[in-house]
Amino acid sequence: MTALCPNCGHIPIRVPPTHKCPECGVFSHEWMIYDWESYASSRRQHLKCNILIIIMVVINIVALVTFESSNVFFWMLNVLSIPATISLFLCLNDLRGQAEYEGHHSRAALPWFAGFSGF
Repeated sequence: MTALCPNCGHIPIRVPPTHKCPECGVFSHEWMIYDWESYASSRRQHLKCNILIIIMVVINIVALVTFESSNVFFWMLNVLSIPATISLFLCLNDLRGQAEYEGHHSRAALPWFAGFSGF
């Protein structure tokens, strides 16, 4: 895995654990990482999670309609299908674009639902 310092363009073997460039000494979270295999692996994992979320939403809808539930909380859980579907198509698009791959940032490894971890 190679990386590129966003400040000076230095190319170390990997991103330093401190995110501080050994060449110019500037700290940054915006390192560009060039490793298609790790990027594709994380995208495949996101794809699996999105499919699982969509399946759970479909099961939820079937259960709500079958039991004629009027619980608003369970109906609002179906809204999760919107970002899961968008992310699913973006991940599929990213996996098809190996020829156009020009690197990724470290934040690309986090799925969209990682923001819910504090709840």
